[in-house]
Amino acid sequence: MPQKAYILHARSYLDDSLLLNCLSEENGRVMLVAKRARLAKSPWRGLLQPFQALWLDWRGRGQVLSLTQAEGQGLAYFFRGKLLIVALYVNELTDRLIQKADPEPHLFQLYGTVLADLHRGAPVESTLRNFELDLLSCLGYALPLTYHVASGEAVAEQYYYSFHWQQGATRMMADEQLHPHWISGRSLLAMAARDWQSAQTLAEAKRLMRLIFKDIFEKRGLQSHDVFALI
Repeated sequence: MPQKAYILHARSYLDDSLLLNCLSEENGRVMLVAKRARLAKSPWRGLLQPFQALWLDWRGRGQVLSLTQAEGQGLAYFFRGKLLIVALYVNELTDRLIQKADPEPHLFQLYGTVLADLHRGAPVESTLRNFELDLLSCLGYALPLTYHVASGEAVAEQYYYSFHWQQGATRMMADEQLHPHWISGRSLLAMAARDWQSAQTLAEAKRLMRLIFKDIFEKRGLQSHDVFALI
């Protein structure tokens, strides 16, 4: 039975087909082969694109399944320029963090919401920071922004901290050089409250989230981060 889905990434496969990484409402992440989808006469030609809400069905066993049906839901977003890079970052981050095909209806809703927010012109930086925090939380990696996990010490806005995405905030001594993961207590508390009014908070949060994802993905970084650096 067809279910709602979005394509996170599509690439050529063999001579005439596509390999699709998809986010589905009921099955989470699925990888599909769309056979002969690149042929001029294919009914799917031009349809299997990112940022397009779809009805998809498939069959088979194993990690790669065969697409059997695809229809548009009538909802498609067209991004250009910097906004396209931002949307591709959302896709890459989602695709990389989802490791297995588990039902994630909240994640599916979260993904659809961030596309709609970007399309309607919501502030990009705060929209991305909210999405990053919500995505990690949805997948069981909620950041301990207001305390240190081991000691239980609460964050105070007047201090500076080094931060690890699993351990939380460690207060820095006054004579310490700034740790690569340093952030002000004020910004950590603002992030926890989703208060993005301060330009300093936005700047510190952006830097911190990039460092966190660099840790999570280890040596294999995000391609969209490299593109961001050029614009």
